[in-house]
Amino acid sequence: MLGSDYRELIVPRTDNAAQKNGILIGGALLTAAALIASLLFGNLLTMIAALGIGFGTWWLWTCSRIEYEYVITGDELTLTKILAESRRKPMTAILLNKVTAFGRLREAPARGAGQTLVLACAAQDDTAYYADFDHDTLGHARLIWTPNDDILEYLSKHLPRNIGFRYPG
Repeated sequence: MLGSDYRELIVPRTDNAAQKNGILIGGALLTAAALIASLLFGNLLTMIAALGIGFGTWWLWTCSRIEYEYVITGDELTLTKILAESRRKPMTAILLNKVTAFGRLREAPARGAGQTLVLACAAQDDTAYYADFDHDTLGHARLIWTPNDDILEYLSKHLPRNIGFRYPG
């Protein structure tokens, strides 16, 4: 085990399920229509188009599968966006002592003018939390994310005391 100051969580994005299903169903219907047309008319170009539509559908569907990885090591939270379970894109790293406000998203104050928004949550619902923080490149920013109980317990012990966050567990 890596130690008591290490937490990791991968959260799949769930608020784009309709988009993923639309891509899959629409692409399958277009592919089937092009395939049937190529068989009825014996046209090789329509068959190639059907293969292209099928590949495009698969590619768009896999690219819409998004996950977020949260890694806490000591006093730093690192966020990574994972596309199609294979490509990783680093989002940002946040020092926990730079967090100025933390809590449930439904209890969050209105976002300030010029405040950068970092979305890394499963869905913007009752399970989401917000964290306002100061960052060297982003300036004053707000993170919206979906931590689990283990991460929330860790944060209740490691966030600055003036925030007043306590997780009942």
